[in-house]
Amino acid sequence: MAKPNNKERNLFEEIDLKIMLINERIKNHRRSIEKAKKDCGWYGPSGVGGVDYSKEPTNSVHISFIDGLRMIELDESRIRDLEEERKELRRSKRRIKRIYGSLAGTEAQIYYWRIIQGLTQAAAAEKIPISVRQLQRIESDMKDKGLL
Repeated sequence: MAKPNNKERNLFEEIDLKIMLINERIKNHRRSIEKAKKDCGWYGPSGVGGVDYSKEPTNSVHISFIDGLRMIELDESRIRDLEEERKELRRSKRRIKRIYGSLAGTEAQIYYWRIIQGLTQAAAAEKIPISVRQLQRIESDMKDKGLL
């Protein structure tokens, strides 16, 4: 396997970045749920540590129970969707690694440069080195085998 250049696109790094962003979005939705619970007063008196009379009174936000429940349900729904998306990304990454690991020779090089690095046919053919037409034939065979 050729070593990737830092300037080149790497499919695995893109998948990892998407997973990281999804994790952050999930954390934000969980924070939103906690805030909604707090603003609705779901924690009750046990959540109150005391009253600080030294501060100026502020207009605190209070959300009705039903509005808070809707907000929480919406956040939970988004979390479920994001978790499913994250699971699918992880499956894709494992599938790509498994396919790449099963290949050898020119097919492995074509898969690496075309799928993992995302090069065009011409650029991949130049890296391997083979003709573009030969690359197209091999790719066609790989598609018939279900590898692409």
